[in-house]
Amino acid sequence: MESTFEMITNVDKVENAYYIEVKPGEYNAKYWNKESVYFADEAFAYFYTTICKYVPQYQPTQVTEIKAETWLRISNQLQELAYFLSTNPPMIKLKKWIDFSKVEETYKQFDHHKNQYIRELINMIKEFTVWITKVCQTQSYITILGT
Repeated sequence: MESTFEMITNVDKVENAYYIEVKPGEYNAKYWNKESVYFADEAFAYFYTTICKYVPQYQPTQVTEIKAETWLRISNQLQELAYFLSTNPPMIKLKKWIDFSKVEETYKQFDHHKNQYIRELINMIKEFTVWITKVCQTQSYITILGT
């Protein structure tokens, strides 16, 4: 089974339109930027609850500009999620962090592949939070370009 939990840093590796683009800087009506990172929409959906905590108006199908300070708070929360996942929590406690109505994998499917999914999700979170921290050093905004 191939992992959907991947942060793609090379736009040439994006296979279809079902990706979320996360772009350094403000929205400029341009997509498929070389400096952006990309996530399969089903992978990025695992961040929905965390993003909405700080950006309540966030919708995965829309463009959302988010200030760097807010991204740093989101990044800290994602790191907390990665730590929480590393404790191998019971599935019932995952519902606080993951809205299973927003992700492609059902609660039952996630539970069936739990160890693998958790390992891959933690790796994706670590890679993304490093990227966020780096981008926030030079940009005032990071923009999510939805599907």
